[in-house]
Amino acid sequence: MKGTTIAADAGTGEALRALLHGAKRIVLTTHVQPDGDGIGSEVALAAHLQALGRQVTILNPHPTPRRFRFLEPEPPIVPFEQSVAESLLDRADLLVVLDISVPERLGRIEPIVRKLDLPTAVIDHHAGPSRIDGFDYRDAGAAATGEIIYRLLVEWEAEITPGIATALYAAIAYDTGGFRHENTNARIHEIAAELFRLEADMRAVHHNLFESTSLATLRLLGRIFSDFKLSAGGRIAWVVLPRKLMDEVAAETEDVEGVTEALRAIEGVVVAILFKEIGDGATKVSFRSIGSVDVNRFARRFGGGGHRNAAGAFVREPLTAVVDKVVAAAHEAFDAAPSR
Repeated sequence: MKGTTIAADAGTGEALRALLHGAKRIVLTTHVQPDGDGIGSEVALAAHLQALGRQVTILNPHPTPRRFRFLEPEPPIVPFEQSVAESLLDRADLLVVLDISVPERLGRIEPIVRKLDLPTAVIDHHAGPSRIDGFDYRDAGAAATGEIIYRLLVEWEAEITPGIATALYAAIAYDTGGFRHENTNARIHEIAAELFRLEADMRAVHHNLFESTSLATLRLLGRIFSDFKLSAGGRIAWVVLPRKLMDEVAAETEDVEGVTEALRAIEGVVVAILFKEIGDGATKVSFRSIGSVDVNRFARRFGGGGHRNAAGAFVREPLTAVVDKVVAAAHEAFDAAPSR
């Protein structure tokens, strides 16, 4: 399977099905700081495979954020511990990596996988090809990895239970920003309607994903909106989030989600950038944009990537140096970006 890149169509869907159904012990995983698409896709695929009698474990490099815990299956997602992860992966017949194609974003799981040389299948909707060796099944035209899982289950004539429907609806709703982002189209609304008919708990999804905000997030937003910067005639907005500020408002990593979107919502802004100090001399940078402005291509200049309107990068340099470098490059890249 090493290096096999497969376009997502009906024939290769059968090849993936044979691979999954041919394994008895399967481990599913997604990227560091797992999100709604990664977790929802894992939970849905795990439920399908468990119904077929497979031994399935979801093992992620980071714990499930609060807003996604309502999706946790039984048994729950296994919290990462080195010895537990090594044992699970050593006994597995197959590793399935969802919503990611970059080995570094497997975090603490990546060295274990590399050492074991475990048979692997990648299911993803990001532009490829995958840098993770294995059976690479992708559709860069899909709005979410959850959309790919839905289409596969339909192709395989698998039962989509209310629990699976809820997980898939959450995956798609999250990656389309509640059906507001540029990747939303008629097809996605049709899939959402079918999942609703299959008894997806739409209310639970929208409440947990879009209608619940932590006190730490509100405090963080208050501080940020008193200190953000605008440039390029108001088309670029950015804010710097040092570790000290996170500590002052008692914020966790998940409390930062939504901050970049809040900057992008400012009238006239077409590119929003969040710089977050994460310790050990490293910085996480989040990019958001509107319309045709491509922050995915821009993020790749710093070793990152993502989607046209939402991307990120992990830069192993101190906060101040990264801010100076990225802001200067953003001016060069986006000064002529069209206004809203």
